[in-house]
Amino acid sequence: MAKKIFLIVFLSLLFFTTSALAYHQNPNLNWGNTNIIDAMMPPPGFYLSNYIVWYHSDEFKDDNGDNLPMDNELNVLVYCPQLIWISKAKLPANLRFGVQALLPIQNYDINSDLGLTAANNTIGDLCVGPFIGSAIPLAKDFVFHWFFEFDTYFPIGEYDKEYTLNPSANFWTFEPFLSITLQMPYGFTFSTRQHLTFNTTNDDFMTPDGRTHDLEPGMLYHFNYSLMKTLDFISPMLRFGVVGYYGKQIDEDQIDDKDWDSVFGTSSEEEVFAIGPALHYIHKGMVFSLKTYFESSTENRPEGERVVLRIILPF
Repeated sequence: MAKKIFLIVFLSLLFFTTSALAYHQNPNLNWGNTNIIDAMMPPPGFYLSNYIVWYHSDEFKDDNGDNLPMDNELNVLVYCPQLIWISKAKLPANLRFGVQALLPIQNYDINSDLGLTAANNTIGDLCVGPFIGSAIPLAKDFVFHWFFEFDTYFPIGEYDKEYTLNPSANFWTFEPFLSITLQMPYGFTFSTRQHLTFNTTNDDFMTPDGRTHDLEPGMLYHFNYSLMKTLDFISPMLRFGVVGYYGKQIDEDQIDDKDWDSVFGTSSEEEVFAIGPALHYIHKGMVFSLKTYFESSTENRPEGERVVLRIILPF
């Protein structure tokens, strides 16, 4: 009898916690990958930007920001090549334009007493985005850089509804964003990239009871930021500073055209804040940056640490 009661409680807890950890946004979104002098476009040509991302979490948060019960640990390793093209063509008002494309390659390792699982597949979703922008002198030693981009995430990656976490979202994501960088005297720069994320429907989403549903993740607002300073006593090409990101889901996920909270009694809206140190170095047209993030104020997502190494190579 005691074993039956334990089994019923465990299965109920498993269903509740899997539902409580919404975490339904596209897993390929830009969380802190780009922020240092982000809007300063390099000369025309082709560039290969390489991202290597390591993420670790042993705290999975519910919709109140509290830890889910038992032991849960997630490690993610990502390599993401990005091809960037900037046109030589000259447009009115000194506008410049180009296009980028990237495809993440991911590896998940999850250990969960609650039965949360991750697919062993590796290929994420293709992201393609055209962009346009310019640099505007404001005053002595002040320059305002900006570009606007419209990204589309194509659900071509690997998805298996049997798993809690997948490298592919299995739905389309459309994400316009504005990137700005303000160059200031004495080698200071401030940058931010402001995203607004719109998702279509995953028609192959499975709840722990084995039933398949239509799931449309809610609209998400998120941004990256950085405040950097050149280390002129070493090199004017070397920068050090503070970087971070923030995200807040604006409305509830929809499951079979109903609000998530009306079906499960818990909110699906995700939130996270992160901050940490960064180094950035430019040498002969190549760019190297290393950033570490520590997350907090998290809801409906894992909360942990993220390390991002970025290397940009000109062709």
